[in-house]
Amino acid sequence: MQTSFILKDIARRETLDSLAARYEAFDRSGQECFLALLSVAGAMMEAIEAQLAHYRISQGRIRILLELEQAPGQALAAGALAQRLGLTPATITGLLDGLERASLARRERRHEDRRGVKVCLTSRGAKLLARIMPERFRRNARLMSKLSEPERRVLLRLLATVSRGMEAFSRP
Repeated sequence: MQTSFILKDIARRETLDSLAARYEAFDRSGQECFLALLSVAGAMMEAIEAQLAHYRISQGRIRILLELEQAPGQALAAGALAQRLGLTPATITGLLDGLERASLARRERRHEDRRGVKVCLTSRGAKLLARIMPERFRRNARLMSKLSEPERRVLLRLLATVSRGMEAFSRP
């Protein structure tokens, strides 16, 4: 994935000038902010993917393991897990298949409801999280260490404002 490279090329001054001259709806400062945010988010995603690739696991699978780790008894109904993560039944099924093959989670049929499946974190899954998450938190802390506490609060407010604009951004 070369997201960062592509975005850096788009954000060149002459490219922005050309776009501003051609498109009436072009908002230069808005576009610069959008591209900067997209570039940082893309670089963060690339770094996360690279870290997880070292452990041969995807973000989707890590999200499931983290949900299971936080669940009472480290188990959740498969449907509840899909709902918590905003995933379709097909997507959760595929992710769980991979987690089971790797012995990081297991499915158990519920005796009281033959249709229901409970997903449990295995000890191997818990050990993997114990290896991955401290490194992830250290990396996150190093990234955010460039901001003072007041700057972090401002960033959170600004990102919340941008997030509120997502509905309008998502409309055609």
